[in-house]
Amino acid sequence: MKIKSMKILPNIILNFHAIKDPKWFENMLKTIQRLYSPVSYGDLESYYLNKKEIKHACHITFDDGHVSFYDVVFPLLKRYNIPASIFVSPKVITERINFWFQEIDDYDFEILNKLVNERFRFVNNENSPVKAKLKSLQINEIWEIIHAYQAQTNTPPKSCVNMDIQQIKEIHQSGLVHIGAHTMTHPILENENDDSVKYEIGNSISELSELLDMPIYSFAYPNGKPGFDFGEREMNILQKNNIKLAFTTEERTLRLNDNLLSVPRNGFEGGSIPYVYLKLFLGSNWKRLKTLLNKKDESSYRIKSV
Repeated sequence: MKIKSMKILPNIILNFHAIKDPKWFENMLKTIQRLYSPVSYGDLESYYLNKKEIKHACHITFDDGHVSFYDVVFPLLKRYNIPASIFVSPKVITERINFWFQEIDDYDFEILNKLVNERFRFVNNENSPVKAKLKSLQINEIWEIIHAYQAQTNTPPKSCVNMDIQQIKEIHQSGLVHIGAHTMTHPILENENDDSVKYEIGNSISELSELLDMPIYSFAYPNGKPGFDFGEREMNILQKNNIKLAFTTEERTLRLNDNLLSVPRNGFEGGSIPYVYLKLFLGSNWKRLKTLLNKKDESSYRIKSV
C-alpha cells in the first residue's frame, strides 16, 4: 500500500551511525520524504541563528565516519537529493585507525568484562554491560583494556573501518554533505580532565579545518547525553573554538529557544518501518513510552569506577 505524504510533524534532526542494511536505509529516506521536508545544515543555522522559519523539517546526521557512509549512504543521498551532515575525527581519518568501540565490535565480551573487573571496581554495578563500564572510564583506560585483551587473546588490531582522506574530501566537495568535528578519539568528555577535553575538542576542530581547508563551525558530542556525557565545561570550550551549533543525543523535536551548543537529535540504528513511524510520531514522548515499558537507558548502568 502506498503511503501518501503526511507533512504534519514538528521539526526534527535524525542521527545514524554505521548502516548495515542498505535497503533499510533507503526505506528510511523514503519515509523521511513522506513525513518531512528534508533540510540542509545551512537551513538549521538559518533557523537557529537568524530565526528563519522551517516547517515539518528534517535534517539527517551521521556520527563517526564509518565507510558505509561513502559506500551506501552517499549514493542514496545523491539519488534522492537529500542533504546531510556527518561528524568525524581527523585523527581517525588521517591515521587510518578505529574508534575504541569499533575495535571491540566482535570481541569476546566475557573476556573483556573480566579484564575490566580486574582493573576497576564499579560501585554496586558489577553486573552492568561491559560497554557501559567502559564508558565510565577515561579514554586512555579504555585503550589499556583493549591492549590487554589483544595481548591475552593474541588479537591483532583491526583494519580501519572508517572513510579515508579522499572519500571525506569527495563528500565534502559534493556540496550535499556538511562536515563537522567529533573529537579526536571519541571519549566520554565528562570523564576526561581539562587538558584532555581541550585537546579532544580543540584539535578535532583545528585539524579537521586544515584537512578540508575550511572553517569548522559544528560539532557532535560522543555519546551525547546533556549533563551526563558533557556539560558547561565542554560548551564553554566549544564557544571559544567558534562552534555555532553542537549536537547531542537528547531525543526530542526542535525549538527555536534550544541552546545552540546542545541541539537535540533522535537516533536510529534499525527497526521495522512501523517502529520508525511510531518513534517519529511520538517525538518527545518516546522516552516516556520507554520508561513505561521499563526499558533501561544505558546511562542507568554507568557508575564511575573507584
